[in-house]
Amino acid sequence: MISRDDVESLDPIEKMYFKRILSFIKNTLKIDVTQYKESYIIRRIRVRMKATKCQSFKEYYEYLKTHKEEHEELANTLTVNVTEFWRDITVYKEIMKIIDNWVADRSIRKLRIWSAGCSSGEEPYGVAIILNEAIEKHKRKLLLASIIGTDIDKEVLNKARIGIYHIKQLKNLPPHIIEKYFIKLNEEEYQIKQIIKKYVKFQLHDLIKDPPLKNMDMILCRNVIIYFDKKIQEEIFLKFYEALNPGGFLVLGKTEILHGEAKKLFKTYNARERIYQKPKEE
Repeated sequence: MISRDDVESLDPIEKMYFKRILSFIKNTLKIDVTQYKESYIIRRIRVRMKATKCQSFKEYYEYLKTHKEEHEELANTLTVNVTEFWRDITVYKEIMKIIDNWVADRSIRKLRIWSAGCSSGEEPYGVAIILNEAIEKHKRKLLLASIIGTDIDKEVLNKARIGIYHIKQLKNLPPHIIEKYFIKLNEEEYQIKQIIKKYVKFQLHDLIKDPPLKNMDMILCRNVIIYFDKKIQEEIFLKFYEALNPGGFLVLGKTEILHGEAKKLFKTYNARERIYQKPKEE
């Protein structure tokens, strides 16, 4: 099996079958991967090749045609996000400070937060926990706070709405937070409580094709845009700028940085944690 992750390294036959797999993904699985980096697509396909013991793209293409159960496996692998609560705790400490300052400010009556590419809900629920802690601390029960989690995967959004997680996904949360906000279902599974669910709504949304949500105070889009090519990334950054209220924050993943026109538009709030701010109106 070829190990390099670029199309040009493939021999002509493998290149032809790679393109056939791409066509299959688009036409049969109905997933548009044209905006993804080819190296990412190759890596994700190879995950399934290894699982099915296929040694070449040709072999895997033939496997796809004869094994319908593999269609869903490939689709899930292409759109997979490894998620856990409060992943990268240093970022979440900064988010805690921002949210605490907002909630403490009694002139603020409403907060809207967007978790873009939210996968199975750990990020929006994790932010909702921070929000609820701040609301209790500052006695702001009348504050209108909402979080919208969006993704392109219907199945993963349904999973998010149910809100059941493996204990390993809770490893960053302090024990008292787990006890307060989760119902223990068994030794391995926990379900998020309604006190947190009430803040979060989930909806289907394509970052590339759909217009941005509006009037947001914070957007979290962590470890999502890295899979898109540079031109698409720039377009998404501009959509996020449009979506944010003046003074609002954009939180990216640790390996993601602003570029293009958005780099000039946003202020850097915390370079290390990849937090940017839309300038406040003069």
